[in-house]
Amino acid sequence: MTKRLYADLSEWWPLMSPPADYAKEADEIDHLISEAVPDARRILELGSGGGHLAANLKARFDMTLVDLSPAMLAVSKRLNPDCRHLTGDMRTFRLDESFDIVLIHDAIMHMTSADDLAAALATARAHLKPGGIGLFCPDCTLESYEPGTSSGGSDGQGRGMRFLEWDQPIRPGDNRYRVDLVYLLKDGDAPVRIEQDGDDFAVYAQSQWLSMLGKAGFSGVELHLVSGREVFLAGAA
Repeated sequence: MTKRLYADLSEWWPLMSPPADYAKEADEIDHLISEAVPDARRILELGSGGGHLAANLKARFDMTLVDLSPAMLAVSKRLNPDCRHLTGDMRTFRLDESFDIVLIHDAIMHMTSADDLAAALATARAHLKPGGIGLFCPDCTLESYEPGTSSGGSDGQGRGMRFLEWDQPIRPGDNRYRVDLVYLLKDGDAPVRIEQDGDDFAVYAQSQWLSMLGKAGFSGVELHLVSGREVFLAGAA
């Protein structure tokens, strides 16, 4: 997600990417967890956003959801009132508890420096039980990134939204790329409103992921493909 979707446009997130869109990916993540830690029950999700992935996992798991944006946590609380919600930055968050699973979904793309990514991985490792696993689900790695455009959106009760996303090429000599978005927002009988948004995301090579996971104290790292997404499954060393 991008800057305004974390703030003044957060109420539109459920129409941009509805919870049902996460069902297949959540099933595959559930399968990975069941294979790796059959008795896993507690999940800490860092960068949980609007809680759409959690909405598809909470039937089986006890979910603790952490996000930096109070606006996105408010969206998630409406959808997942049965989950615990905490405000925190995945780079610095600490809770005096340990979990079977620590999950970071696409919010990891906001870690635009190696130091930021290392800090997020350290947070994940600090909250894992012995024998637990970390699941890290970037949108892509350096090997799989392709610039381009995509579109989507949906309708709700008396309102609808559509968006166009433009992912720019990776900057020369850098690992970051720009994401620009345009939203068409329709609320009742009011004229369609047009809003712009955008942010910088980062990609890392698979070898960088493996190296940084090792430095963070993970072992036995496995790379899986989940709904077209590269997912790193890492054990607590």
